[in-house]
Amino acid sequence: MARWMMICGDRVQSSRFKVQGSRFKVQSSKLKALFDQALKRGKTLLMPDSWTRALNLYCYPVDLGGYQRRNEFPGFFEILISGDRNSTIAFENHFRENAPNNIAAYFEVVFWKLFSFPLVRQGSTNRIVDYVRNYDIKPNVLWDAVLQFIENQNIDNLKNIRKKLGIKARVLAITLTFPALACPEKIPMIDRQVARWVNLNSVNHSINTKKTLTNFNNMIIMDNDFNSYLNLIEWCKEIAEVLTSLSKQQWRARDVEMAVFTAQRNNLPLNPLTRNSGT
Repeated sequence: MARWMMICGDRVQSSRFKVQGSRFKVQSSKLKALFDQALKRGKTLLMPDSWTRALNLYCYPVDLGGYQRRNEFPGFFEILISGDRNSTIAFENHFRENAPNNIAAYFEVVFWKLFSFPLVRQGSTNRIVDYVRNYDIKPNVLWDAVLQFIENQNIDNLKNIRKKLGIKARVLAITLTFPALACPEKIPMIDRQVARWVNLNSVNHSINTKKTLTNFNNMIIMDNDFNSYLNLIEWCKEIAEVLTSLSKQQWRARDVEMAVFTAQRNNLPLNPLTRNSGT
């Protein structure tokens, strides 16, 4: 009998669950239809509503069981993540619960981050797995490095995490995923979609905020983009506070980043916000 599951609001046969290209372009058709109807009527979404809609449409499904060496890590690489906000938060919780004592939790995050790149996700995960095992990097040591970055977000603490993972390239995205999952209230992730959105919208979305976005130099986010990432952290925290005050839900820095990611991928508008929005 075929096994079915819900992926971001759409019923799919899980045995056929595959990802190609970038994160799934799966949308909630009902929400999109309502939004498009409002636009046709000449109406504009209220300040927080465009953000709430983007967050509700967030979709990044991942089959951790697709890792070829999953049998080496009993109890891990077993989760089929449907990809909406709730299932993503469940994966964040799973990582935080296991990371201090289980090195496989870090390998899951690497595979999760790279899942939308099918040509490299196996090999790149293997390289990190092999390095960490060969040098006997302990999970508590990696966890301390992650917490150190959360406490003090500087380039040296970033490089400390990267060194322990054996990542030689001066890239940011994979390394910064760990503090974002460890502390989503304060730390957003970074990827090409978010960087593109920032570069297209940094001016309009910084006019009336205390914190200012600055453009990224590269679509492969590297060390010379670190200051722009630090600005993104502070801006996401400020916008999360504004959205929390305007809506009925608690927004985190990661939620802001997830909404930005979805807006860029799906070509959705986001209202510029200020601390006085909606007043």
